[in-house]
Amino acid sequence: MQQLDPKLELPRSPRPLIESNPAAEPYPVRALGGVLGPAVERMAEVIGVPQALAAQSVLAASALAAQGHVGLRLDGRNYPLSLYLITVAASGDRKTAADRFALLPARQWEREQWQRYREQLARYRIAQRQAQRINPAEPAPTINVPLEAEPSAPRLITTDPTIEALIKGLCHDLPSMGLFCDEGGQFLGSSTMNRDNRLKAITTLSSLWDGSPIDRARSMAGESLRAYDRRLSLHLMLQPYLAMQLLSDPLLQGQGILGRCLMTWPTSLAGQRSYQAVDLSKDAALKRYHHRLSALFHQPWSLSADGALRLSPLNLSPLARRRWIDLHDAIEAQLGEFGELASVRPSGSKAADNLLRVAGILAVVEENGVVEVDHIQRASALVGYYLTEIQRLTEQEPVCRVKEEADRLLRWLQVKEWKRFSIRELNRNGPRFARKSSRHAAKLLVELIDHQWLVTDGHTFEVRHVQS
Repeated sequence: MQQLDPKLELPRSPRPLIESNPAAEPYPVRALGGVLGPAVERMAEVIGVPQALAAQSVLAASALAAQGHVGLRLDGRNYPLSLYLITVAASGDRKTAADRFALLPARQWEREQWQRYREQLARYRIAQRQAQRINPAEPAPTINVPLEAEPSAPRLITTDPTIEALIKGLCHDLPSMGLFCDEGGQFLGSSTMNRDNRLKAITTLSSLWDGSPIDRARSMAGESLRAYDRRLSLHLMLQPYLAMQLLSDPLLQGQGILGRCLMTWPTSLAGQRSYQAVDLSKDAALKRYHHRLSALFHQPWSLSADGALRLSPLNLSPLARRRWIDLHDAIEAQLGEFGELASVRPSGSKAADNLLRVAGILAVVEENGVVEVDHIQRASALVGYYLTEIQRLTEQEPVCRVKEEADRLLRWLQVKEWKRFSIRELNRNGPRFARKSSRHAAKLLVELIDHQWLVTDGHTFEVRHVQS
C-alpha cells in the first residue's frame, strides 16, 4: 500500500473509480398527450417516482386497453398495438405503487369479471351434475340437459406464467392479455426462463409481439393448438443486477427479444421524496386517465367463432403516412455499419414498428378514428427517447461492485468530513455497507489507495480532498 511519507513527492492526481456515463435524458412527457401526460406527471410528483417509470406503467396499461379492439393497418400490413416494456429500478423505488395506479382500471375490470366468472362456473357445475345423473339400468343420462361451454377464466393480467399456461390462456380464456410483473426477477427466475425452456419462451414471446398465429403441434390429443389474432403486452420491472444480466445475455440479444422492448433505467429519487398529502384517486388528471382506460376495458371485444379478436382497422391520414415513411427511412439509414444506430441495431430495426404502435395507442386513447401526423410526431419523440436510452445502457462499461462501493465510501468520507481515520474507526462508525466485515472494508480502502484518493502510513488513512 502507498505510504504517507512527507519526504516523498505528493502522489499523482486521483483517478475516478467509476467512469462517468451519460445521464438519462428527461422523459418527453408532453409527447404522451392530454390524457396520459398529465396522469404521468401527477403520479411522478405524488408517488415520488421518475417520470420515465410512471410513463412505462401508463403506456403498458394503455397498450393492454387498446390492443384487443384495434389493429393498425398500413399498405396492406397489419400492426398490433401491443407493447413490450422493461423498466429498471431498485427495491424501494416505488415500482409497485406506480403500477398499482396505472393498472387500476384493468384491475377493477378483472375483479368484476372474476365475480361474474364464479357465478357462471357455479351454474355450469350445477347443470353438469344434472346432466350426469345416471339411471343404473341405462348407460345414458336420464336427464338430457344441454351443457354450455365451461366459462373461461378472465385472467387479464398474469405475473408468473409458464409459456404453456400463457398460450393456453390466450387460446381458451382471454384473447388479449398482459404479462406484467413489478418484480421481474419472479418471471425471469421461474421455470419458464430456466436453461431448458428459455429459447422456447423467448421465441414464443417474440412471435406474440409480431402478432403471428399461435401454432403448437403435440402428439397428445387435445394438446395441439392453432389460434389467430391473439394479443399480448408485456411490462417487466427489473432490479439493476438483473438488467445488466439481460443486456449482456447473448441468447436474448441473438433472438431479438430485447430489440422489441422499450427500455428505460431512470435515476433513482431515493432520499429526495417528501410525503405528498394528496389523494390521487380524486386527482382530476388521474380521474380522466382512469375514466378513459376504464371505458376501453369495459368495451366488449368483437370475437370470431374461433375466439379470435376481430380488430377494428386504424389507418393513417395521408400526412401521417408520409411522415412515418420519412421517419422509417431515416431510421433505416442509420442502421448501417457507420450509422448512429449501428450499435443498437436490434432496437433500431424495430423502432419504426414501435413508433407506429405508440402512435396508434395515442390515437385510440384520445378517441381519434385515424392516426394523425401529430400522433406520429409525438410517437417519434417517445421512441427517440427509448433509442437514446438503449444506447446509453448498452454502450456503458459494466461497473465493478467493489469500485462502486469504494466510490460510495469516498463520497461518504467527503460529506462527513473524515479527513483522517483508522480502519478501527471505519469498522465502528463508518457507513453500514463498508463495515460488512473487516476484509470488505480493507478491499474498499485498497481501491481508494490504488486510485490515489487515500494515503496511509500503515495505521491511519488520509483523504485527499481535491478542489474541483
